[in-house]
Amino acid sequence: MSEQGITTPGAVVVKTALFGVAGWAAENVLFGRRYSAVFQGHHVPFLPIYAAGGLAMITAAPALAGRSALVRAAAYAAVGTAVEYAGCKLDRGMFDARSWDYGERDGLATSTDGCLSWKHAALWGGLGLLVEKIA
Repeated sequence: MSEQGITTPGAVVVKTALFGVAGWAAENVLFGRRYSAVFQGHHVPFLPIYAAGGLAMITAAPALAGRSALVRAAAYAAVGTAVEYAGCKLDRGMFDARSWDYGERDGLATSTDGCLSWKHAALWGGLGLLVEKIA
């Protein structure tokens, strides 16, 4: 953000790209080699789900300003989980892939064909609070 609180389109594009690259790096450190089906087998160091999630959180942040950290984290968890669910359905439907599958880890995972989990929803909430500092 600039001093006036306005984000330029270029800054949004750069931050969105950085979220995609940072998400890819974190996934690779935590879970091993991960690449998106979007790139049709090419090993591009970028995960669109994190780019979309980061962009959604940058967009939501101004509306959440002034709320308690708990309310903001819950809102970010909802936003990130919605983005993750949409991405999962696109991944499975459009690309015939299962880039992630939380299996039957918990009730949310079971009821969403492995697309979501409560643990990852909480991680989206924490990521949103982190994004506020970056955005």
